[in-house]
Amino acid sequence: MRRRLSRGTTSANYPPELRERAVRMVAEVKADYPSEWAAIGAVAQKLGIGSSETLRKWIRQAEVDGGTRPRGDERGIGGDPEAEARGR
Repeated sequence: MRRRLSRGTTSANYPPELRERAVRMVAEVKADYPSEWAAIGAVAQKLGIGSSETLRKWIRQAEVDGGTRPRGDERGIGGDPEAEARGR
């Protein structure tokens, strides 16, 4: 099932080539901006990506796929299993 994004687009509407190009572009220009988020916004607008958040997610996934960022479950997200078992 595809998840709906803003402006009536879906993530699947963006070809893989565009996703890869956008991720590369942010890496190339982020030093020119005061923050990564500013670079993401500029690249998203330039390439016609409906939401900066969409591009941010592509970047994070590329980092996980490339081994430079651990998956969410490997970073301990989800809390302490013992505390969860105790109902906390």
